[in-house]
Amino acid sequence: VRVVESEDAMTADWFELDREALEELSKRISAIPQVSMVTYAITTKPPSTIEPC
Repeated sequence: VRVVESEDAMTADWFELDREALEELSKRISAIPQVSMVTYAITTKPPSTIEPC
């Protein structure tokens, strides 16, 4: 999961979710049978790369 804040959609910085939100998100994603792991990316997004990491 990569949650970012951006003003121009060209550059972005990671957005800190609170622990409760992360736990709920992880629980819901992990409930999908084909999912074996959920990660939370806290890196910035380089220019012109809006696709997932």
